[in-house]
Amino acid sequence: MVQILQRLPVKSLIRFTSVSKRWRLIILSDPNFAKSQFQQSRSRRVLCLDRKESEFDSRDMEMPWSTGESSTDRKLSCPFKQPGYNLNALFSCNGLVCAALSDRNWTDLDIYLWNPSTQFFKKLPGAPLRFPFTRCYGFGYLSATGDYRVLIGNFCTLNNNHHIFSSNTNSWKSIQSPLPVQRDDQWILSNEALHSVEKEILAFDLNHDKFQTMPLPDPEPGQYIRELGDFRGCLCAFDYKNQCIGFIDLWVMKEYNVGESWTKFFTLKIFDLQPMVVLYLRPIMVMETSTILEIELSNDRRLIDTEFKLIKSCHKEEKFETHEISRKMYAKMIGYEESLLWLG
Repeated sequence: MVQILQRLPVKSLIRFTSVSKRWRLIILSDPNFAKSQFQQSRSRRVLCLDRKESEFDSRDMEMPWSTGESSTDRKLSCPFKQPGYNLNALFSCNGLVCAALSDRNWTDLDIYLWNPSTQFFKKLPGAPLRFPFTRCYGFGYLSATGDYRVLIGNFCTLNNNHHIFSSNTNSWKSIQSPLPVQRDDQWILSNEALHSVEKEILAFDLNHDKFQTMPLPDPEPGQYIRELGDFRGCLCAFDYKNQCIGFIDLWVMKEYNVGESWTKFFTLKIFDLQPMVVLYLRPIMVMETSTILEIELSNDRRLIDTEFKLIKSCHKEEKFETHEISRKMYAKMIGYEESLLWLG
């Protein structure tokens, strides 16, 4: 029975918690069951934060979009949302979401770890940094110790002091960055380290609580790399130099922290209408056969007529699917995988 249940999707398992007390105990409280189910029945989705309602739409990314099937989309309410506070989903790892709840002036900031499938959540201890410049940079997991880590820092200040949270100790520890952090957007988790791209890659090793720098791919004429990702457990980088003609290149670091191992794997098609102006482009998730991206395009160089889209671009052929979205409705999107996993 357990082997059958491990092969079922999370949505079905949550329904089956009402079958019996034994099933509920297995599904929600057995960490070995949760690990096995996550390895066998991964479901990749995108969380879209509703700007007005402070709720999330959960969208299936693996079904063909051309079918128009919406039965797999669903609304998720946030159990720790407070009136008058802004909610922001920051990162995801193993089906857990790191989210921040703040007042409108960012003078009060609480960080939560939350499983949207089970609705389990944990408020982290107060971060020992001064507001309003505190930003969350990344969220990761150490498989050897079962420890979840959250990295925060003082954005746009001369202070290079950062703090790292450990779920095993339930506490923060101070660390120093060798460089000021200039970007406060999502850091990418790969090889149990967090990565951001500046003039080079700034990486934070979660095993040793240590910053280091890593090389970008060897520059080609006009190369413009500003986003990173993870593909098959390898760090990858997106080259935007051809974005205005409808393509971007995906590079993969085949051997971690070895600059010579950077290899151009795929050229992703993102649109085929001319002329178009790309105002915004961000990868959300790199899957086995395709990459999901968020893009803002304009047909007008005066930037009056713009449209937002989700794009699923195939890796091995010039083929893509699009889904129009409302930027007025959605504040942020992150990729995640459904799971029953929880701290400890």
